[in-house]
Amino acid sequence: MGCGASSPSAPTTTADAAAPKKTEPPPTKTAAKPKMATADSLNILLQEDLTIRGGAQLWLMNCGSRLQAAGHNVTFLLPTESLIIEDCEKIEGAKVCTYDAEAIAKSPADFKTQFTELLTPAQVCVTLVRQQRGEFQNVSFMAECIKAAGLKTFLIAKTGTPDPSYKTHFYGGPLQADKQCCVITIAQYTKDFIVENMGVPADNITNVYNGTDTAKFQRTPEMAVEALKRYPCATPENAFVVGCIGSYEERKAQSLLLKAAKKLIDDGRLPNIHCLLVGEGPDKEMLSDLIKELGLSDHVSLESFTKEPFYVFERCNVIALPSTGKEGLPNVLLEALAMEKPCVATNKYGMPEVVIDGKTGYVFPSGDVDALADAIVKIGGVSAEEQAAMAKTGKEMVFAEHDKVKQFEKILEIIKEKARGAL
Repeated sequence: MGCGASSPSAPTTTADAAAPKKTEPPPTKTAAKPKMATADSLNILLQEDLTIRGGAQLWLMNCGSRLQAAGHNVTFLLPTESLIIEDCEKIEGAKVCTYDAEAIAKSPADFKTQFTELLTPAQVCVTLVRQQRGEFQNVSFMAECIKAAGLKTFLIAKTGTPDPSYKTHFYGGPLQADKQCCVITIAQYTKDFIVENMGVPADNITNVYNGTDTAKFQRTPEMAVEALKRYPCATPENAFVVGCIGSYEERKAQSLLLKAAKKLIDDGRLPNIHCLLVGEGPDKEMLSDLIKELGLSDHVSLESFTKEPFYVFERCNVIALPSTGKEGLPNVLLEALAMEKPCVATNKYGMPEVVIDGKTGYVFPSGDVDALADAIVKIGGVSAEEQAAMAKTGKEMVFAEHDKVKQFEKILEIIKEKARGAL
């Protein structure tokens, strides 16, 4: 399996990443040959084009971990700056290769040979449908490598948001026409949208909801004590804590939540509100400035990303997701509901499929500050018994329909089914 040299135009193993760049690309290095694939042991390539550490990236990492544990041969193909490389390297038996994400977007032809070599021994390639960068559409490029080489590799593309502005190229691509590709959506809304608007046959799309680790996201008395230590939210003392976990970027719309909090304080409906924001990203400074501008310094905690979000959920009375775009079915909603926390979310994409008005939380029109404030008050204003009933309903739904183990079993069955034709 070729995992490349250290030049920007070739994928590299993480061990080679520190090698000095050369003016002329060195010959591609050849790693140890993969094990022979069988019906029970498959060579599977998992590829991503973004460097961030979000829900989709964690899904890819967990998928690889479970596939490797099930006896398959997993190779991760990730951007050099990916924030999940270190975690993927810890997966026993898995191989990690890296590539220059910016260079491939500028000159994809320089990468075609190396990517094709990585795809050659694979029966299945799983990739995530990503934002087009200029003329470069990552998943379409992967499809082109498969098609041009005449490989039997089956491409499984996982997609959340149905945003057609950058997916039309892929859905009309060569592998779709040959039915050598299938799509896994994470929300029924997304599947319906693709079928209705992009001409993809419904039988070429399988909806598998995101799953959460129901064993990990369970409340305990010890967790409550630790959560209070980590996130005291001491001001005001009797705070009604609204949590918001996600990347600090425009589409997550944390600024909308801050404006709603300001409104609830000013009109006296929820003067003790405290917003607990947790994440990382380019908008952190902007959000810090907005907090000061709105006079919310005593009502907002701006915290860094955590690998232990269950402490955040435990500390909160409600979880808010005010995203204004490009969402599928965010993991944070499932995790919060598993933790018996009602949710408030935008009424877009797959979010209303789990945030059900009056039962597991409330949805509101995208971008509407007043409606967001009203939704928060609906939860904060009901009795403890009503809040407990809402929490119980959310937990039961997640445990029954969104358990991670069950969902990955479904994914594995899809991979096995598609791989049979590539052996």
